[in-house]
Amino acid sequence: MAKAPVTSQRVRSLSPPWIHHFNREVPPPRGTISLGQGVPFFPTPKEVLTAARNVEDGARYSPDPGLPELRKACAQKVRRENGINASADNIVVTAGANQGFVNALMAIADVGDEVVMVSPYYFNHEMAVRMAGCVPRFVEVGDDFVPYPDQVKKALSPKTRAVITISPNNPTGTIYPKEVLGEINELCGDRGIWHISDEPYEYFLFEGEKHVSPGSLPGAAEHTISLFSFSKSFSMAGWRVGFMVIPDSISEAVMKVQDTLVVCAPVPSQRGALAALKLGPSHLERYSKDMELSRKIILEGLEDMDPVDLPHVPKGAYYLFPRIRTRKSSWEVAKRLVEEHRVQTIPGTAFGRDWPCHIRLSFGNVSQEDAREAIRRIKDGL
Repeated sequence: MAKAPVTSQRVRSLSPPWIHHFNREVPPPRGTISLGQGVPFFPTPKEVLTAARNVEDGARYSPDPGLPELRKACAQKVRRENGINASADNIVVTAGANQGFVNALMAIADVGDEVVMVSPYYFNHEMAVRMAGCVPRFVEVGDDFVPYPDQVKKALSPKTRAVITISPNNPTGTIYPKEVLGEINELCGDRGIWHISDEPYEYFLFEGEKHVSPGSLPGAAEHTISLFSFSKSFSMAGWRVGFMVIPDSISEAVMKVQDTLVVCAPVPSQRGALAALKLGPSHLERYSKDMELSRKIILEGLEDMDPVDLPHVPKGAYYLFPRIRTRKSSWEVAKRLVEEHRVQTIPGTAFGRDWPCHIRLSFGNVSQEDAREAIRRIKDGL
């Protein structure tokens, strides 16, 4: 009998799905406080639930790029809030921002092309780049986790097809200054390559910070792909819905990928997303104070810990990425924090930061009480 067929080299070359992998290898014991997965604490808005329950067309596909009324609302949203001059024709509704990223990558890049990524990076981006047969080129950052445009420029080659930025950033929480995003975007325009801007944390801003969408910058529209998500801002992670803003030049290519992967985003989720857009960012105002308090508790707790370095205090998303002064790996540190102290973090190795040791903490899904207890447990562990 012939041996069972093996998996593809493409898949064998990928990193594991890190959060699933870590939870499987290190099952959290009862009573664990999770600072791991990046989800917000607040519920899905009731208006979204009502809109989905009232769906009567869920048995049918929507048009591939999404419900016309949702695409129109998305275009209005990015014009009003992000300064991106887009019409409904520039909107593609996707099954989450991750699917939008795959759409973009498959539409613009060929096997062997290079994609520039800022390290530490979002692991699903790195996985998608490799799965597409492309080569990631990593740009390191300083203590503030902001990329240097001259380092991005050095990473470019004749094979480069795109540069990826995430701001506010996952895993570091850093907000990239407008000047830095502008220089990177201008560099992409000058070189005839794409700037893929992932913006799912656009509403999670602290200490008076403002969000900047690269697609709003002068001359950016024709070489910028902007990705947005309903998962974080409206607590709709399980609904799997987001959208892309793309130029007309790649619309047909993106539609080929969209139709192959999902045909369309789930129709009930699209109806819910339309209801979410009607609420807008004001939906978050009732929860922002609680999240700010949890952030403050964890920040102050980390600053008092001897083996922890946090040279830069991030002001976006709901992540912190402290450096731990230890010879142990980030996997070992995160593993022991779960097993021995019942507090869950994500090891820095998931984001390409193998050394020195870093761990990612999410304060988005904890109460102030749990934040205080989590810090106590981390202090005991470290």
